[in-house]
Amino acid sequence: MRTALALLVGVVIGVVIWLLGASPQWAAALAVPPAAFCVLVSRLPRATDVVWSSAPPPPGSISTAHASTLAGRLAEAAEDPRRYQERFRARFARLGIEASEMPGPKQLAERLRRVE
Repeated sequence: MRTALALLVGVVIGVVIWLLGASPQWAAALAVPPAAFCVLVSRLPRATDVVWSSAPPPPGSISTAHASTLAGRLAEAAEDPRRYQERFRARFARLGIEASEMPGPKQLAERLRRVE
């Protein structure tokens, strides 16, 4: 509908130019650029169009879940030192975190509980 209206504007401009005394070829040639501009403008999305989207998720919900899960696992690992050595220290080493600089599992679990 908007494209048809834009083309109608081009035709009206051409007729007006022709009525002012130009030849039909010149009227058509001079009406093409404004008509093309109107078609282009009619196809562009409007800047004021409403974008319907849902509300963003509450901040920190996923990090809280990860921190609480990890804190629980570290609390379990504190009871079993071998499990802490095999699982957590190896994973920290793969991440490039020096195992000797890491606090013990109880301290680490307490810090993660504070993140929640």
